[in-house]
Amino acid sequence: MSVTSGGWTQTPGCAPERPVALPGPYGASGALVGCQTVLMSVRVSVCHSGIRPLCLPGAGDESLRLQLSMDPGKSGEFRLTLQDSSGTGRSVTIAEFDLRTVKYEVKSPKGHELSLAAPPHDRISFNFRCEQEAQEWATVVISALSEAHRVSPQDNDPKPPLEGLHPNSTLTMQEKEDTCIELTRAIEAGDIQSASDFAATLAGQRAALKIQPSVRNYEDTEINLAVAVEDSSSSCCVTVKVSPHMTTVALKQQMFLEYGFHPRVQRWVIGQCLCTDQRSLASYGVRQDGDTAFLYLVSARHARLTFQVLQRDQESALLLGPLSLSLPSPALAATSANGAPSPYATLPPRLHSSSNTGGSERGNVREIRDLINLEMPQLNKALPPKTACIQGWSCPSCTYINKPTRPGCEICSTNRPDSYVIPGGYRPDALELRRIQQENEAVRQYQRAREKERRENFARLVMMDGRDLLPNPESVDCRICYVDLKPGEGVLLKECLHCFCRECLRSVIMLSEEPEVACPYRDDTYSCTRSLQEREIRALVPAAEYERWLQRGLSVAESRCEGSYHCATPDCPGWCVYEDTVNVFHCPVCRKHNCLICKSIHEGMNCKQYQDDLAARAVNDSAARRTTHLLKTLVQSGEAMHCPQCGIIVQKRDGCDWLRCTVCHIEICWVTRGPRWGPTGPGDTSGGCRCNANDQKCHPKCQNCH
Repeated sequence: MSVTSGGWTQTPGCAPERPVALPGPYGASGALVGCQTVLMSVRVSVCHSGIRPLCLPGAGDESLRLQLSMDPGKSGEFRLTLQDSSGTGRSVTIAEFDLRTVKYEVKSPKGHELSLAAPPHDRISFNFRCEQEAQEWATVVISALSEAHRVSPQDNDPKPPLEGLHPNSTLTMQEKEDTCIELTRAIEAGDIQSASDFAATLAGQRAALKIQPSVRNYEDTEINLAVAVEDSSSSCCVTVKVSPHMTTVALKQQMFLEYGFHPRVQRWVIGQCLCTDQRSLASYGVRQDGDTAFLYLVSARHARLTFQVLQRDQESALLLGPLSLSLPSPALAATSANGAPSPYATLPPRLHSSSNTGGSERGNVREIRDLINLEMPQLNKALPPKTACIQGWSCPSCTYINKPTRPGCEICSTNRPDSYVIPGGYRPDALELRRIQQENEAVRQYQRAREKERRENFARLVMMDGRDLLPNPESVDCRICYVDLKPGEGVLLKECLHCFCRECLRSVIMLSEEPEVACPYRDDTYSCTRSLQEREIRALVPAAEYERWLQRGLSVAESRCEGSYHCATPDCPGWCVYEDTVNVFHCPVCRKHNCLICKSIHEGMNCKQYQDDLAARAVNDSAARRTTHLLKTLVQSGEAMHCPQCGIIVQKRDGCDWLRCTVCHIEICWVTRGPRWGPTGPGDTSGGCRCNANDQKCHPKCQNCH
């Protein structure tokens, strides 16, 4: 438990503006004594109001300003003020409301409505200039409403003075602090009587006290707080190491030291509550790693922050930043030379001083005060020397200087530039080495997990590939008969993963006229083009039906294949696909030799002998007559010709226009229907077709008879 004296004092020149006299609940509160801290202020126009001053001409212009403020000395004390900034240039308060007595609703992206909770329930409708400004205002107001209703109104009511006290008696500041220390010790020791006496003494002096648990009552642990930082134009996420016992003002000071955000521009929202400076983070629910907070940064103009004030506070933070960060609460309000209170404490509190303070303590305070009032040359000497160059790479997106070994920006996660090279003599610090080790360990764990997953997927794939049929893993409807199929009752096709019942797939296979059975999935917009695999068909139909399906496929393949020849033996299923250089087909089924030139079987005879015998038998043999007629038809249609030397019928099946007689072995030009060479044989261009003689083809339709 720690108790400190001091409180919020009226800042010179910060007196509240004189409000316009309004009747009833619309008047400004007269209890506004201390300086109000402005949280946010926006320009609005009033489109509807039940309050008379806002119904006057000009109320709809954007000269009105809506302002939310709070009393730092009273928890949950928020004021909503409507001011008119037109005319003389000064802001005149038109209406002021206690936030606990109103209801606030968001009607549209740019329109909000405020209504009184008590009769007569008058309403005011506001219009904002843009949706972003309206959204930011709604976030702050709703958070303030939650905080105002959470704090009991009785907590801020003044208590009547206790009897027996002497309000006219005064004590020095040193005596007040000593009494606070004695009160702290009495509370920690559980001495009720002594604590009551010391509290009565301080109450008689009207001393403002701040009571909160001591740091040692918290666990001395450091946690990672995920902070979403946002301003009017950009946003990012950072991780801040904090302690649960830290107050909001200490957190603001830490963000000021680490990121340069001045405490005046920081607005913290944790757990949908607008944070006050005196409360600890633990009171808002921040207790473990991963807890989140929202930090909104207002503009320096809105916070009335000048460059001179920022520079002065930066110098003070560099000198006394570690002292102030180590405190659970802000110190006594320090005053400047003109008597105005500083925005945040710089002097350490005397929590461990005794009743009889000696000159050494005053000397320490004097030394600190002298150190603060150093001139700039002395300040430069007191500050730690700056390094010649800052090692690290600048983020191309947010310009943040990152450590050389960091692969991505710590602020916005942008990748490190490819052109940046880590300095050769750079040595990472302990924190950086730990981060690198954690990243390497994370990469190794990811690679192990990925390799394990890959092996499991491969084993599952091998197991599934070894099965002829894949059962459905979950319940599904058959797209043909619409029967509900429980897991394992249907068949999942491997090519397209469509699922059907076994009976429907069996019927599709048996009724298919094509050798390739297509997937039967159809709907209004899609028709599957995949086919069933051969092993799926073999597993679905009986063996006899599977053989018929194979024969049907062979028959279709033979009929559709160009250059196919079926064996001439009756009822023989053998067939082949011949090439141009082959003249005899040895059937592997009936073991017969088929002449591809005569399209028949004439074992023991050559083609001329067979054709002569065929012509002799054609008189009495009907089959011979049919064959003779077929050969004559082929000659007449140009698909066959008589050999110019021996007279047998020859046929060109495919390829070039050169062919050789199988009987007399003369070379023949197919397109001219004559010999290829002259009387003396190959190379004699005195006769024959004379192809390529004098660089001319033997016929316009010649296809390389040479």
